[in-house]
Amino acid sequence: MTEKFSSPLQVILLTAGIACWQMFFELHENADTYFLFNLGRYIFEHGFPHVDPFTIHENLQLVAQQWLSAIFFWEAYKNFGVDGLRLADMIFGAMLVLMYWRLCLYVSGGNKALSFGLSFLAALVVTPMIVPRPQIISTLLLLSEVFLLEKFTRTKNFKFLLPLPILSMLLINFHAAMWLMSLVVCLPFLFVKDFRHVKFLLAAMVGIFIGGLINPYGVEAMTYVFRSYGVELINNNVHEMFTPTAHNWTGKIFYFTEAFVIISLAKFKVPWRYIFLSGGIIFMAVMHERSMILFYFLATFPIAYACKDFALKKFGGFQALPLIMFILLVLINTSIITTLLGDGLKISLPLKILFFVSTLFAVYNLLILKVEGRILHPTILPRKIFSLFATAVIVSGIFLTTLAKDKVQTDEPFTAAIKFLLQSERPENISLYVNQGIGGTAGHFRILYYIDSRSEVFITANNGRKNILAEYLNLMRGKLDYKDFFSRYNFTHIIVSSDELIYKPLSNDKNFRVIYESERVEDYEVTRYKIFVPKESHQ
Repeated sequence: MTEKFSSPLQVILLTAGIACWQMFFELHENADTYFLFNLGRYIFEHGFPHVDPFTIHENLQLVAQQWLSAIFFWEAYKNFGVDGLRLADMIFGAMLVLMYWRLCLYVSGGNKALSFGLSFLAALVVTPMIVPRPQIISTLLLLSEVFLLEKFTRTKNFKFLLPLPILSMLLINFHAAMWLMSLVVCLPFLFVKDFRHVKFLLAAMVGIFIGGLINPYGVEAMTYVFRSYGVELINNNVHEMFTPTAHNWTGKIFYFTEAFVIISLAKFKVPWRYIFLSGGIIFMAVMHERSMILFYFLATFPIAYACKDFALKKFGGFQALPLIMFILLVLINTSIITTLLGDGLKISLPLKILFFVSTLFAVYNLLILKVEGRILHPTILPRKIFSLFATAVIVSGIFLTTLAKDKVQTDEPFTAAIKFLLQSERPENISLYVNQGIGGTAGHFRILYYIDSRSEVFITANNGRKNILAEYLNLMRGKLDYKDFFSRYNFTHIIVSSDELIYKPLSNDKNFRVIYESERVEDYEVTRYKIFVPKESHQ
């Protein structure tokens, strides 16, 4: 079976799996991607910005630390729309999983069963995290760097270090906030007793530093992380900077996987570089949810090394994979049934039908196997590997939809309000207040706005002017009187929803007039949206 299940076939199955799972998520453009589009479009039209061009604030210093990612996603969206973003997700998702698979295969000494199984599970878990944002590119670059470092450590051939400055240069331009990690991941590989190894690696780290200097913002981009992370205001208010919680499925899977990694490293004799690398990434992921994608790719591959002999000896190589897949199918189907019984409204009718068909398909496989005789025997199940895999992909995709909402939430009600404004106003004549999550959407229509999702841009350490983020949070929590706030800025229009604290006071304030109103009903909850204008400006 090992010979029949060739490496090209594994590549096809892993790529097909993550591509299929991407299709189970409805992908919309929204404010978090719009500000990347805005930046990419601006660079094409005006060059690299050093002062923020998108907000109403004057002279805010700006380091466009994601400029190359912004250009990439803007071009994908401009030429192919949402399908372009989905295609980018699929391509980078497949590249990540295949690089991870190659790394597992390398450190496990060629254990195909273990490497494929780990990669299949990694692809399933990270699919909801593969979104059109710079982290999918930076994670791929860092994973490539770790692969090269591992090959250098094992072969003692310095040629594997030569691409590292290039990877550093790419990382600083695609996602400067993550550039420091290109040096950090080198540190565990210094823990060897070979002086020649250490000497070459230190030289490579110098090359990484030099590569980091090749960017439009120089040292400012390289030090961006120090002005943006570890900031209490951001850590306490930006969701992706929160600690993962075990109260949802995402957190449960993370903490279970984390425990398995720790147990594997403790039980089996592994090189110190794996302990330090996995331990450091685990610490990052426990601190901040945004590091979970790094955890699944950079902290879990040592499992392939720790369990390589156990998997081969215990299960006889790749022949055990169908049995493992079947067990996983049973577990996943059980979880789906539990979810459907608990809240059937979460799953659309087409997905329920697809789930029913895939379940019948699995039962059919079992009946055929039973007729043949020894059900679940490892010499029989491999003949059903393709049908089992197809069923696993379908069921796993449905499983993902039961655990998470859409990967990217749409801003349609706010977009509709903005389009209403543009029916009678030119973008350059509008000064707009809208909440932080929607600012980028307004910028997509070339409207100047108050704040957007780039939280670090709105603190003094980065913009050199004012802690706008703190001011905004005080307004949201009622610590700042909305009258005082609006008197500071000459907004021509204000868009708020009934979820915001200032909605009711503004609705009752005679100094503001409503020119637009809409509502959205979702799960029996009604959310209202209004556009307010100061009365004196529209007499």
